[in-house]
Amino acid sequence: MVVSSSVPSLWEAHGSQIYYIPYQFGSLIGPEKLWNDIVAHRFFTDYWSHSIWVAIFYSLGVHIVQRAMVNRKAWDLKQPLILWNAALAIFSLAGTIRMGEEFFHVIRTRPLLDSISYSVDPHQPAAFWAFCFAASKIFELGDTVFVLLRKKPLIFLHWYHHAVVLVYVWHSASELVAGGRWFIFMNYGVHSIMYAYYAITAAGIRLPRVLSMVITTLQTTQMLIGVAISFIVLYYKLQGKLMQQSFENLSICFSIYASFAVLFMNFFNKSYLSKKEEKTKTQ
Repeated sequence: MVVSSSVPSLWEAHGSQIYYIPYQFGSLIGPEKLWNDIVAHRFFTDYWSHSIWVAIFYSLGVHIVQRAMVNRKAWDLKQPLILWNAALAIFSLAGTIRMGEEFFHVIRTRPLLDSISYSVDPHQPAAFWAFCFAASKIFELGDTVFVLLRKKPLIFLHWYHHAVVLVYVWHSASELVAGGRWFIFMNYGVHSIMYAYYAITAAGIRLPRVLSMVITTLQTTQMLIGVAISFIVLYYKLQGKLMQQSFENLSICFSIYASFAVLFMNFFNKSYLSKKEEKTKTQ
């Protein structure tokens, strides 16, 4: 592997200037060999706004299907659900490993601030997995399909999270936001655990309740880190430092991470703490 230079490199395409930290992976695996940074960047630059329409139709579709299922029998989707969650768990694990290589290299060899100032190398597998991450937000909408067709409780946090993350991630992909290095790595990591948990429980295997608490805690922590990074980036941008993230993207980032942090903490409180208190009172 090539050690990154002391000065960030500049990548230009379609009128965009992206400052990144060079890092060459030791080898390319499978589809990584097909990666084309120019095509991918043009796609998100030209079409990121389409994610807004997808999110709108998704949100409307959620309520339409929910009403349509009121007088219908729940579908038995045990096997498809196991396969779905297992596939997403494997995909997320692969993303965690590949993004992790670049992430930890930057953390070890560069000032910590650089990790949220300059993007991943657009020519390398980290960018490929960032692209896959953005694309996966479309596929993850399928989670909601399983919830609706199986007539399981659908909370606001679930569909709101899917809708707004899709828009934010696609907007970030058009800029190759530097903080995405953190967001993507954390999300891949949490999802690799979360979907593995879902796959196992979908198979009818009961796991300790503490595991679901750990997953929710990890999700909440991820959101709080996102809020913290937003504040740090804003501070340095106002100081005039080059930060590979626009004010527009930063405002979206802060808004959704702050809302997620509140919603996840509320979910944790209602799901675990409140129930524990009620159980104690009844004893």
